[in-house]
Amino acid sequence: MKKLFFRLFFLVLFFLIAPGVIHAGAEEAGTVTHAAVYIRSGPGVSYPIAGKAAKNDTYTVLQKDGDWFQIRLPSGNTGWIAGWLVETGTPSAKQSKQGKITADRLRIRKAPDQSAAIVGTLEKNAAVTVTRAEGGWVYIESGNVSGWADSQYVQTEKNRDAGKTAENNVSAAIVAATSLNIRRSPSLQSGTVATVTYGTRLEITGTDHGWYEVELEDGTHGWVAGFYVTRESQAKRSSEAEVTLHSGTNLYKRPQSGSDTVGTAKAGDRFPIVSEMDGWYKIRLESGTSAYISAKAAQKSDTAVKKGIKGKTIVLDPGHGGTDNGTTGAYGTLEKLVTLKTANALYEKLKKAGARVILTRNSDTYVSLSERTAISNTNHVDAFVSIHFDSAEDPHTRGHTTYYYHAQDYDFARLVNNQITSRLGTVDRGVKFGDFHVIRENTQPAILLELGYLSSPAEEKHIVEKSFQTKAVAGIYNGLKAYFQ
Repeated sequence: MKKLFFRLFFLVLFFLIAPGVIHAGAEEAGTVTHAAVYIRSGPGVSYPIAGKAAKNDTYTVLQKDGDWFQIRLPSGNTGWIAGWLVETGTPSAKQSKQGKITADRLRIRKAPDQSAAIVGTLEKNAAVTVTRAEGGWVYIESGNVSGWADSQYVQTEKNRDAGKTAENNVSAAIVAATSLNIRRSPSLQSGTVATVTYGTRLEITGTDHGWYEVELEDGTHGWVAGFYVTRESQAKRSSEAEVTLHSGTNLYKRPQSGSDTVGTAKAGDRFPIVSEMDGWYKIRLESGTSAYISAKAAQKSDTAVKKGIKGKTIVLDPGHGGTDNGTTGAYGTLEKLVTLKTANALYEKLKKAGARVILTRNSDTYVSLSERTAISNTNHVDAFVSIHFDSAEDPHTRGHTTYYYHAQDYDFARLVNNQITSRLGTVDRGVKFGDFHVIRENTQPAILLELGYLSSPAEEKHIVEKSFQTKAVAGIYNGLKAYFQ
């Protein structure tokens, strides 16, 4: 009996001091600080994407691994999120908000999940206290009822004045669900007017408490729930202004005062602004790399940074290479060779215009996808252009396509695609969402071009001609020029 007591004692002691165990009394909450953040299956960008989080979503932090936090998802599963994209603190420290119910009769659930048990209901306009948010759900208290409710039906002090006017910093939304219903009114119970697929871009014409009023390309109007889309900011990531520092200021690696620094600037130093976000400026240093400074420590200049290609850092990524031939044309043309030929010609044109140009490869060598993306991310480039040629089973399929992944890169893709169309005169297959590694894992403005179909004998003959290369290069160049205006 005495031996059993000691075994139990040491077992309890082990669980109390074991690393990685989060005790209820020390539980942390992580609140997303960026517009759209990937949740991954493990602590690193190399792990598969397990979901997405929206800005201001709050999750329970279960454990930490380096710069990554393991969080509990509304489904009960777990995932990992980059620590520099969240703000942490104890749940009790999160400020509660007062609000009211907007649905006629709202079910309150035991957990943040539609399948969770119902613990009560609240009528329209019932006053509630919101103490926590998690993945599109809020924890509310009202009289003797407390539990989880769908956030779109809870109007708080913060979102009360949202009304039905379009948000100033949002122009469009990219569908983040496999299939999404466009509804007649901002309610999941409303009828469906259309259905769209993953990656579809929707123009936003208004908002209503977590819902977006959208317009489709055919003119159809309807509503989508905000948690099924990724919002696209109107602001471009390219520089349009400068900042002057008020005093010696830390230059941070990330937009967080607690992140590592890359140096210190002197009072009066001026830097071009790459982008702005939540009280921070992303600036470009003389070395060509980027850093972050607090907006409070700087004064934005009304004088715009010089526009155009000159001085911009651009990565050209000739697809495939080495042991990876890419597609092979009907007459034997290797994709890896024509992508390199196009990239080299564009390289020379951009260099003459004063750009700093980086090639992911300048010969017939193999470069991994992660290496290509790293070249872009570590150099904090102004634009990344991956060059490819396409293939299809139907030999009559022709034309060029421009792909983007991140919502903020849609305009970049559109501008380049328009210029390619005007120069090449081939079939314009449009701007499309593309789940390709080199643009998906890219933190810089990035697009992927499919300039034609090598599987088409007629188009292959055209692609290998010098005139085609000249026109393609001119189109891409003019697209970049338009983007930097």
